[in-house]
Amino acid sequence: MTIVLRKIKIIFGIALCVIGLASTLVPIVPGVPIVLAGLALMGSDHPLMRNLKERLRRWRDSRKYSRP
Repeated sequence: MTIVLRKIKIIFGIALCVIGLASTLVPIVPGVPIVLAGLALMGSDHPLMRNLKERLRRWRDSRKYSRP
């Protein structure tokens, strides 16, 4: 994917997250699906999402081995 498309994807994802967070204050518009769509759109292109993805992977792996 080109750098320009990656930047556009990140900007649009951040915009969706901001709109989603702002819409949680309005009772008519559901904010959580909009925030989730923004996070899914950013995927692993954004450094914050890459870090979160890695932390979730480590947490999942540690839980896998600690179960009886």
